[in-house]
Amino acid sequence: MAQALITSNGNAPAAGPSTADLVKSMLLAVVLGIGGGGVFGYFAIPVGTPPAPVGEAKPASAAPQTPISGRFPSDALEIAIPSIIVDLSGEPKSRVRLDISIVAVHGTSESGLLKDEVREDIIAYLKGLTVADIQGVRGLQNLREQLEDRAKIRGRGAILGLLIGGFVIE
Repeated sequence: MAQALITSNGNAPAAGPSTADLVKSMLLAVVLGIGGGGVFGYFAIPVGTPPAPVGEAKPASAAPQTPISGRFPSDALEIAIPSIIVDLSGEPKSRVRLDISIVAVHGTSESGLLKDEVREDIIAYLKGLTVADIQGVRGLQNLREQLEDRAKIRGRGAILGLLIGGFVIE
């Protein structure tokens, strides 16, 4: 049995791991652990300022904003213009009835020259149109944009928009 433990060159095989090997292994494990933790922290933890918590109050220096829920401010005025009935140009003869309102800034006079001027501009514009000009979705959209642009120009900043309440071609 003792013959089996002796190698062919006559030296006995090395006994189990020495204490120095154990210390070296423990130091290697500690170095690997520290290095792995550093790499994980570098890539996994974000750098920068943390996001503001939800529900944090806004700074007091910010001006309060009025909520705008629609196309126009909440204090805007809607000024109704009497129905406009106009004969269109071109053949066949057609007639248009248009019910509109203008939306003006707060403080604009509801009865006055502005309403009549806008009405006259719209009548003059409609008299130059034919039925083909206002047919279809695109024709109606063009009509609305043209009327709104003319009203805004006539209003000199007092008119915010134009609302079409009714539109009939006969």
